[in-house]
Amino acid sequence: MKEQIELRRQLRKSREEGQIQERNKNTLGLIKALEKHGVTTPEIVAMIADAQSISQAEAQKYYDQLVIVS
Repeated sequence: MKEQIELRRQLRKSREEGQIQERNKNTLGLIKALEKHGVTTPEIVAMIADAQSISQAEAQKYYDQLVIVS
């Protein structure tokens, strides 16, 4: 029984990690497209904050992580 619970937990965690990776990939693609069209970094950060309902500071950290990793 404990093994089944642990297996379900691992599956849920893997699924959530996959969703996060997919969201990051999509957001990075959007960032690159916006930059290509001349949108400034502060404007992009504001769009991320609005789209994900997070603060400007959180959006800036998220932006920095995505851009640095790519």
